[in-house]
Formats: sequence, structure tokens, C-alpha cells
Amino acid sequence: MAAALMAAAMTVQAADMPPGNFAGTWKANFAKSKFPGPPPQVDECTIDADGTVTINEVNSEGKSITWHYKPVEGQAVPIVGRDNTTVLVKKVNDHTNQQIWTSNGKTSKSSAVLSKDGKTTTFNMDGVDKDGKPFHETVVYDKQ
Repeated sequence: MAAALMAAAMTVQAADMPPGNFAGTWKANFAKSKFPGPPPQVDECTIDADGTVTINEVNSEGKSITWHYKPVEGQAVPIVGRDNTTVLVKKVNDHTNQQIWTSNGKTSKSSAVLSKDGKTTTFNMDGVDKDGKPFHETVVYDKQ
């Protein structure tokens, strides 16, 4: 979906962001998710122990897409596999991260909230689509 970033205050010394309890493999629960258009056929997220986030999707037309990034505290980082796209991730607490995405000059904001039992992550995103229309997306991921 949309991806974009707006820079926030930089930390004095940038450091990798440990994934904490977000680490693992997550699959979208389509019955609990709401997409602004046709949902993808597959939406899977893997967060490695070093914090690298990898998304594997099969979009609604059947095209496979893989992209990844490694968040760095206080820095917008490029998303490998998505042209002209960066993300800035801010850790709010052990159960919430916020993201600011920038793609081709358009900004979107999102949050990822980990459930208390660590079995579900709810991802909410608000932004503007390629046609300039606002959208909201909610994707509920179940830990595998």
C-alpha cells in the first residue's frame, strides 16, 4: 500500500532498533483486516532478530512483491524493493511503534500495536493514494 516518510528530530547517535516482541513471522488475518481497495492474496511480514523487516505480498492481481528495510532510531531509511520510498520508525513503548512513510513526495502515517499476549499486531495506516484520495487501512497480523 502507500509508503512515505517525513523526517523527525534526529538522535545524537543513530542506532539500530531492536525488534523486541515484534520479532517473528506474521501473517495477515484477512477476516479481521480492512483494506481501502481489493485486498492482497498474501500479506506476510517477517521481523528478524536484528530488526530487519521483510514484507512478502501477492497483490490482488497475483503479482508477487517483496521489500525490506532495517529501522534506525531517528533516521529515515530507504525501503529496498520500493522505488523512492523511505520509512522512519519511532518506538513509542514495548507494544507500539509509529511509522512515517514517504513515497514519491507523499506522506503516510501508521502505527503497529502488539497485543498484550504478543500473538497479534494491528497495523493502521492513513495517507493519500496515487489519485490524491485519502485512505485508511487496518491489517491485523497473527504471529506464526
